[in-house]
Amino acid sequence: MKIILNQTNSVIGDIKGNKEKIISGYKDALKDGAELVIFPELALCGYPPLDLVEKKEFRDLVNEVANEIASMTSSVGLIFGSITEDYEDIIGTGVYNSALLCFDGKIQFIQNKTLLPNYDVFDEVRYFEPAKSVSVFEYKGTKLGISICEDIWNDADYWKKRRYPLDPIQSLIDQDAELLINISASPYAYGKRMERFEMLSTLAKIDNVTLVYCCCAGAQTDLIFDGASMCFDNKGDLLRLGKSFSEDTIIFDTEKKYEPIAAIEKSFSEEVLSALIFGLRDYALKTGFKKALIGLSGGIDSALVTYIAVEAFGKDNVHVVMMPSKYSSDGSITDSEMLIKNLEISSDLVSVQPVFDSILNRLEEPFEGTNQDVTEENIQSRIRGIYLMAFSNKFGYLLCTTGNKSEIAVGYATLYGDMAGALAIIGDIYKTQVYEICNFINKKKEIIPQNIIDKAPSAELRPDQKDQDSLPPYEQLDRVLKMYLEEQKELKEIIEIEKDEEMVKKTLRLIDLNEFKRKQGAPVLRVSTKAFGYGRRFPIVNGWRKNL
Repeated sequence: MKIILNQTNSVIGDIKGNKEKIISGYKDALKDGAELVIFPELALCGYPPLDLVEKKEFRDLVNEVANEIASMTSSVGLIFGSITEDYEDIIGTGVYNSALLCFDGKIQFIQNKTLLPNYDVFDEVRYFEPAKSVSVFEYKGTKLGISICEDIWNDADYWKKRRYPLDPIQSLIDQDAELLINISASPYAYGKRMERFEMLSTLAKIDNVTLVYCCCAGAQTDLIFDGASMCFDNKGDLLRLGKSFSEDTIIFDTEKKYEPIAAIEKSFSEEVLSALIFGLRDYALKTGFKKALIGLSGGIDSALVTYIAVEAFGKDNVHVVMMPSKYSSDGSITDSEMLIKNLEISSDLVSVQPVFDSILNRLEEPFEGTNQDVTEENIQSRIRGIYLMAFSNKFGYLLCTTGNKSEIAVGYATLYGDMAGALAIIGDIYKTQVYEICNFINKKKEIIPQNIIDKAPSAELRPDQKDQDSLPPYEQLDRVLKMYLEEQKELKEIIEIEKDEEMVKKTLRLIDLNEFKRKQGAPVLRVSTKAFGYGRRFPIVNGWRKNL
C-alpha cells in the first residue's frame, strides 16, 4: 500500500485555513498515486485547542468542516484528526479527540482516543472523553489499527512502569491489525525523538506489524512539535523519517524495499538551537510579527537570543537596543557592537542613566535614611523595560526576553524589567547550556564574540557586580536545578548528592520564593521534559519548605 503522510503545521482555531491545508495535501497525494493519506492529531482544529473546545460554535464549525472534507474524498482513504461529539451518556463532556477515516465522499470510520494524558503540559481529561472501544477497520484488504498519540505510549513490552491499565494497541493487535497507524501531536523535548523511535521500533518488532506514525510540525505558543514522522516495517526497522522542525510529506510504500535509517537525533546544541529558531519563527508567523527586538547587554544570554532572532527573522528584521548605565563596563558596549557587526543588524544606543538619576532624585525624600540596595538595581532594569516596550509599541517589534532557565529559576531577573517581553526564547535553557550552544554556533566561525563567552556573567547594576557574588557556580547551580525541576528530587536527596546543605537549602528556597515572578513572565519555549509554564504548576503561597 502506498501511504503518504503529511506532517502539517495547523493553526489553532483556524478551521478554514487548516481545512485548505488538508484538502490541498490530499489532492497532491492523489496525483502521487497514494492509496491512503494521513494527517496528524487534531489537524483540523490545531493542538492543543484548550478552552476553545468548550465553545459550541467552535465545535459546530469543526464538525461541519470535517464533513465538507469527507465529501471531497474519492475511493482513496483520508485519515485526519478532529473533534467529534456523542452525548448518548449523561455523564462527561461528550466530546472526543478522534481520528476520522474518510473515502467515497463520507466519513466511513471514527476511532476515538482512548488514553487521555493529564500530566505535564497535557490536560485532555478536562476536555475529552475516552474511547468506549477500539476496533480495526478493513481497508483495501488490510486491517488497519488506528490510534491517537498517547494510545501508543503505554506498551507493556517497552515501559517498565505504565501510566494506564488499558493498552488500546494490544487490543488492536488482538484483533489482527496488520498496519498500525498513529496520528500524533507530540511536544518536543530533547531526547524524546530517540525515545519515540525506540518505543515504536520495539512495538513493531515484537508485535510483527508495520507501523506508521504521523506527527505534526509547528509551534503553538510555548509548545514545539518537531514532526519527524516515522514508518517502520514489521522487523522494527525505521524505513522513512520526516524532516525535523518543518512541514513535510513522507511517501511510504509498504511493498517497497528501503534501507533502514539509523540517524535519529543530532547533538543537544544542534537540536535545541533548531527547535528555538523554529519556535520563535512560528510564533511570529502565527501572531503576525515580522520583526524582532532584543535588549542587548553585552552578555551571553542576550547575544544568543539575538543570534536566534536573526536566524528566525533574517538580519534585516532584527533590531537591538543597548542601554548602558554608569555601572556598565566598556566591554559591554564594544562587545555588543562587535556582535551587531557580525550579524549585520540595526541598533540603537540609549543610556538609562539620565532617567535613573531623575528617579533617584525624586525618591530621595521618601527614601531618606535608607541605604541603596536591590531596589535601586531593579529601577535600572525597569527603565530598560520601559525603553524596550516603547520601541516595541512604536515600531511593531516582537520583544524577546533574554533570561535563561537558571536565572528564571532563582529569581535572578527583574519583574517588569528584563522580564518584559512576549516570548522567553531561552527560558528552558540552563546557563551552562547557553555556553554550550554559543560554542557550537562559533564552531566554524566566530559569530558571538569570544569576549562575551569568556567574561564573567554580570547584571551590571552595581559596581563590580558578578552573578557568582549571589549565586553558586553555574555548574553546581544547574545540577541542583535539574534535579529539583526535572527529576522531582527534594532537599534530602539533593543534599546527599551535592554534599552542600546550605547551598541546596538556599537554592530551593529561592526557587520557591520566586514562583510569583514566573507566573507573570512571558511564555517559555519548551525544549526539556519540564519547563516553566503550563507544565509546571506550583502554588505561589505554600508552606511545604517549612517541613524540611
